[in-house]
Amino acid sequence: MAQGDILSEVFSALRLHSGLYFRTELAGAWAVEVPAERRRIRFHLVRQGSCWVTVPGKESPRKLQEGDLVVIPNGAAQILGDRPDRPVLPLADVLASGALSRDGVLRAGEGEGIVRLLCGFCDFDEAVEHPAVASLPPLIVLSPRDLGTEPWMAETLRLIALEADLSGQGRDGILGRLLEIMFIQLVRRLSQGDGAGHGYLTALADPRLSKALAAIHREPECAWTLTQLARISGLSRAVFAERFAKSVGLPPIGYLTQWRLMKARRLLRETDLSTGEIGRRCGYQSLPSFTRRFKAMFGTGPGAFRRNAR
Repeated sequence: MAQGDILSEVFSALRLHSGLYFRTELAGAWAVEVPAERRRIRFHLVRQGSCWVTVPGKESPRKLQEGDLVVIPNGAAQILGDRPDRPVLPLADVLASGALSRDGVLRAGEGEGIVRLLCGFCDFDEAVEHPAVASLPPLIVLSPRDLGTEPWMAETLRLIALEADLSGQGRDGILGRLLEIMFIQLVRRLSQGDGAGHGYLTALADPRLSKALAAIHREPECAWTLTQLARISGLSRAVFAERFAKSVGLPPIGYLTQWRLMKARRLLRETDLSTGEIGRRCGYQSLPSFTRRFKAMFGTGPGAFRRNAR
């Protein structure tokens, strides 16, 4: 199984989907604080002008140019402004003033230097703390100027910008899908480039650890042991366990358990397989053992989860 297959499986199990907040037309002197919101991944695409973005307490101010896309994971609060030292207004106050029009455009400020942004988000199953999302850096800036050798990402950014200008039916749905594609492309890029120093992405980029991850994802029903996974990776048991835990944030058997239960959660929601069969497909020969593990991770048993999900 290739690294890309692992990412595809992870994001399918997380039920990743995207949507839009609004477009903006901001002029003159302005600064808006977007509050923390659960564990959502937020996007801002600069369609005209330039602005600054800050993640308080985590990242220093970064200047964004026209065409740049900034991604802020883990629901962190953020400040956007024409300068990093402006007095800040909470987004709730801006919205309460009636700045958001019926056509979905947030208009505020007066003067020169209009900044147009496209603001959206990615949602996922927040009951799962998967390291592919939890270990992302606090702020990611993607610039078309850096994508000379990656035309597929540049084209996705171009399509997002083009679609945002249309007003026909289906625009928001298309933009949501494009944002999902862009996010997965971005995570794949981080796993292959300089960003591979971030947690789970380190393991995907590691030619040894990625073999163990591929085995876990390919056959979660297998009764894997630490020794077997270390052998697949071509490492000693002690070195493998230490390197895996340091990169992924979980010990190998802990990650195996998490992936099994993520897969079970998806099968419970999307299939009519019996609970016992789902447990077997996810490595649990005993229904009581499967039920106990599932409840310990998600706070509810598999039967109750399936009823609520449907």
